Amino acid sequence: MLDNELNKETARCLGCRAKPCQKACPLGVSPTDFIKAAKENDFKSAAAEITFKNPLPQTCGLVCPDRFCQKVCIRAKMDQAIAIPCLQAEIIKRGGYQPLALPQNNGKRAAIIGGGPAGIGACYQFLLSGWSVDIYETQNKLGGAARLIPEYRLAHQVLDAEIKRIVENERVNVFLGTRVEDFVALKAQYDGVVLALGEPMSRKLGIIGEEYCVPFIEYLSNPTKFKGMKICVTGGGEVALDCAITAKKCGADTVEMFVRRRQSDMRIMARDQVELTKTGVQVRELSSVIKIKQDGAKFDLNVISNRINDEGKAEACIGTEQELAGYDLVIQALGAYYPEDKIPENFVIAGDMTGVCGTVVQALASGKAAARRVIEENA
Repeated sequence: MLDNELNKETARCLGCRAKPCQKACPLGVSPTDFIKAAKENDFKSAAAEITFKNPLPQTCGLVCPDRFCQKVCIRAKMDQAIAIPCLQAEIIKRGGYQPLALPQNNGKRAAIIGGGPAGIGACYQFLLSGWSVDIYETQNKLGGAARLIPEYRLAHQVLDAEIKRIVENERVNVFLGTRVEDFVALKAQYDGVVLALGEPMSRKLGIIGEEYCVPFIEYLSNPTKFKGMKICVTGGGEVALDCAITAKKCGADTVEMFVRRRQSDMRIMARDQVELTKTGVQVRELSSVIKIKQDGAKFDLNVISNRINDEGKAEACIGTEQELAGYDLVIQALGAYYPEDKIPENFVIAGDMTGVCGTVVQALASGKAAARRVIEENA
């Protein structure tokens, strides 16, 4: 962002006393205050205002959706909402990070199972409260689901640097490539435990031929592994968007998103709608894949049209079935979940495990809240 662009956007902030943007932020960051400091070219103070509450501030600035602070911006009633997440990312880029100011070690030790955004949020809260932390992560890097976000939206070097700032200190031990099997035994070794295991299970289509689909987690983990010039993506949310655009950037000639509701109903940002158009992704709105069959090296789809009924729900229109042929790859991108029956009893959980976190900022807030709960139980 150029200086004139930054100055123009910060100048639009009205400095609302009620600070609706702060109330809408899951982490309680105050855009009013950090924009005020930025207006005075005090980017160091502006960045400090953000990083005190948000342990992954530039990451959130780059990927936060427009349904939190930006949605309640008063400017939207006058012209258009201030691009708060973009400003946050730019301010961190200019103002940098302050060293973590940690209180004296109080001798308490916590274990965090899972090193994604929720785990990082929990770690940060424990550190601010004087605890030492051990993080157990099954993968060879921290970051969890945030690592599935494509580079075009989130440069992984930004994520790496922000995680490093939190975990590389003498009060944190990180155990990568480590799967914890016995949670109860581990709990006996610590003053508190937070489970932040993410969402390992992809949601199912529930159709014949579903076994031919590639789950979005597998695809986004290594998209260059999957080749194809004609690709189907089932789903209309952020992960489906990431799969579709990634497929186009990897060289696919035709990428079609099958969205059971209208394109305007997709849970993506306005700028993402523009990106879909720019990259040439075809959105088949009001369409559902109801069967997949293999034809040699290709896949054929049976598709049915939907309509929005009087209750605002999508329902199938009987008699509108059609067959679409010649797909090289079908990506299942309906989201993921953690099985409720697999969640251990009497443990504090955070992030995607709770079933109510769909964004990085929500996962961070959930992790911090989980850590506070553990701390309160040990008070």
